[in-house]
Amino acid sequence: MSVNPILTSASELSSAEYIADRVKSAYQSLGTDDLAELETLYTEDVHFEDPAHALQGRKPLMDYFASLFSNLESCSFKFHQTLISDSTIFMSWTMFFTHPKLRNGATIRVEGGSLLKTRNGRIYYHRDYFDMGAMVYEQLPVLGLVVRKIKQQLGQ
Repeated sequence: MSVNPILTSASELSSAEYIADRVKSAYQSLGTDDLAELETLYTEDVHFEDPAHALQGRKPLMDYFASLFSNLESCSFKFHQTLISDSTIFMSWTMFFTHPKLRNGATIRVEGGSLLKTRNGRIYYHRDYFDMGAMVYEQLPVLGLVVRKIKQQLGQ
């Protein structure tokens, strides 16, 4: 966790600042071995959304993460900016991942952001924003060509 050295304990941080630091630490490098740490970040009734899924509850979220990570060879995040207002956190990030069936196993880079709402030191709402096309569709051989061509046409 990256904490300002002037601060001597987590109790001097707001709950949201403390959670933001824990999220950054937990999401730096992910795999199925890291699920126990991720689980401690979320409330039992957490609501999670990304461009492909909407889930209610910590157990379904952990099952979703386990499924995702079991198919990835690597996954890590670089965090750029963190905005905190009371119990709400917004983080911009770049995700780097490798999947054996996407782009011949080469590293894929996706820009995104997460909106987190906290309660009693845990996350009860997690919404990820990113371009699903850049993450998956553009990485597939035939479909990727079609999606890139469509984007080109829209840009003209």
